[in-house]
Amino acid sequence: MKNKSLFEQQVCDWQTVLQTVQGRRVLWQIIQTSHFKEHGFVPADGLTTAFHCGQRSIGLFVWDWVEKAGGPALEQMRKEYVEQVENAQQEINRKQEEFIHE
Repeated sequence: MKNKSLFEQQVCDWQTVLQTVQGRRVLWQIIQTSHFKEHGFVPADGLTTAFHCGQRSIGLFVWDWVEKAGGPALEQMRKEYVEQVENAQQEINRKQEEFIHE
């Protein structure tokens, strides 16, 4: 049996995580928290800029590995997140209606 290369093993590890709803939720939360599609520059504040750039770097790292390993996982993660947000909004709306009609 041939040993997998380090890269192949890492891809397998990421695929394993992406096969679970919980794994996709955690990775999506990291991606969102990193604000990786935004620049991190804060005028006249080098420490905050460095902090934001560090967050962004982690987001880029996760996004890159999800792309390498995930195939359709990115779209699935987005759909699952949107569904979660919509369910939470429906619950808020339901509670608001109950409050209004009390």
